[in-house]
Amino acid sequence: MVVAAAALPTPLLSQGLTVQSVVDVRFQGALGTIVNMAARFGGGGNQHDVATTTYLSGHKMRTESGNTATIIDADAGRFTTIDNKAKTYSSFTFDEMAEAMTKAQESAKAQAAKDAAKQKPSSPPAASKDPKTDINVKYKVETDRPGDHEKIAGYNAERIFLTITMEAEATPENGKTEQAGSLVLLMDQWISKDAPQSAAMADFQKAYAQKAGQAFKAQTQSLQAAFAAEPRLKGGLEAAAKEMAKLQGTPLRSTMYFTIVPPNMQFDRKLALNDVAANAAKEDKAAAEDKPKGGGFGGLVGKLKQAAEDANKQSNNKSSSSSEPPKQATIVTMKDEVKSITPGPVSADLFAPPAGYREIKRQLSPSN
Repeated sequence: MVVAAAALPTPLLSQGLTVQSVVDVRFQGALGTIVNMAARFGGGGNQHDVATTTYLSGHKMRTESGNTATIIDADAGRFTTIDNKAKTYSSFTFDEMAEAMTKAQESAKAQAAKDAAKQKPSSPPAASKDPKTDINVKYKVETDRPGDHEKIAGYNAERIFLTITMEAEATPENGKTEQAGSLVLLMDQWISKDAPQSAAMADFQKAYAQKAGQAFKAQTQSLQAAFAAEPRLKGGLEAAAKEMAKLQGTPLRSTMYFTIVPPNMQFDRKLALNDVAANAAKEDKAAAEDKPKGGGFGGLVGKLKQAAEDANKQSNNKSSSSSEPPKQATIVTMKDEVKSITPGPVSADLFAPPAGYREIKRQLSPSN
């Protein structure tokens, strides 16, 4: 990305960009039903078609979504969060955040030590009779270019699939190694080499990495130590990072699928894509037709009852046909799609708290 930034005209970097995008997060299956109900009661949940605007100028970036905004000034090493509804803002430096993270880690360790001391048994616990089981995780990273092309936000984009498979094997003590299932992360990306934010974002990320790297040096070392203790995780992430580095360009549409695959089964990409598309269509249709006759709460109670009945039917069907093999299940999808890209000057006022907003001092360090 840095090489691409150097190769493109510098006026593009200085004039700024405004990017409009939409984020859609969906929980699938029974979990999706529960989360949707929680969202209706105000408890958060699926986030459908959330509009997001990103302003980029030099080494400053502002991201807006709903009533909130976040500003990152890479040169100054400062985060600013804005609440447009409450007309307040908070600001802190990279160093202040790094210090707070260090104190939080120390506080957590101290609390864990206190809890362990309180729970110390008077007599040593009996040795466990359960056999020891070793878990081994194998990583596989694959890239596929099916040859699909499409214009997104006015720019040519190529579809590229990146599949990261984490397959677990369990070996009981003195036993036979068996598959324990897989977790698959499928990234369905439409990447453009023509989109102008490639160079601008690369320039910003380079400055951000340099400044943040200095402030978060201790945290980076802790992360490296964690990787050293768990080389399986390090290997998988490194393999994925290498494959992603090969994909030149900017994702204009990116969808991530988190899928659980039963033991001794292969991940079916087409099944994941089709199932999620069908579920999304059903969910959108249900939302459009959702007009409770007995008031909002009464309508929700009715839907909860219906969901329980449907779950009971599915359970009965599974018990009556126990010979049916288990299937893969996508648990959550996250989609981010660029709708428009506007190169041009960005007002400096966007990278500062609005006039008249009240500053709130946030306590980043954990209280004693």
